[in-house]
Amino acid sequence: MISDTDELDSWLSEHHAECICLGECGLDFSRWLCPTSAERDAQREALVEQIRLGEKYNLPLNLHSRSAGKPLLALLKEHKVQGALLHAFDGGIKAIREGVAQGHYFSVAPSVVRDSSQQLVVRSVPLDRIVLESDSPALGPVPGQRNSPDNLSLVLDTLAKLFDMDTSEVAKVTSENALRLFPKLKTRLRI
Repeated sequence: MISDTDELDSWLSEHHAECICLGECGLDFSRWLCPTSAERDAQREALVEQIRLGEKYNLPLNLHSRSAGKPLLALLKEHKVQGALLHAFDGGIKAIREGVAQGHYFSVAPSVVRDSSQQLVVRSVPLDRIVLESDSPALGPVPGQRNSPDNLSLVLDTLAKLFDMDTSEVAKVTSENALRLFPKLKTRLRI
């Protein structure tokens, strides 16, 4: 595991061409993990360095936020980051709109099938800003059970219902979104 940004920079200098994105990185301000402002500031500083590396190596960011949706968006705006993936984003509809305005994408995991409040928030995201993700082994359709990538079909079905579209059209749009967000995927997948 890479423990600091200098080590990450050194590794990326040799391997960035093989990378699709930089992450998962981000902010986790949950009270049990990050109880002090000094710890939150340290996370912000680390993320700013990771943003710098993403820019340096032309890698989009895959960003996590827990209890930090607004601070994450503020930091991205301050550093003029566009086109990041906001994974497991915990902000509300207003924050989603701000993220869309900043040019970001949002991933939807299988937990959406069991959470009506999450479904409401997902409906506020334009479909051209959504990508599917499994987030295995977490965020599965059944609390406490191990998640797996085959549950992506459940996400697809749920999005089709939420957007009143055919699953094949939702699959097409979300796949195009992933390829636009992560352009190296085309080469990696040989498509």
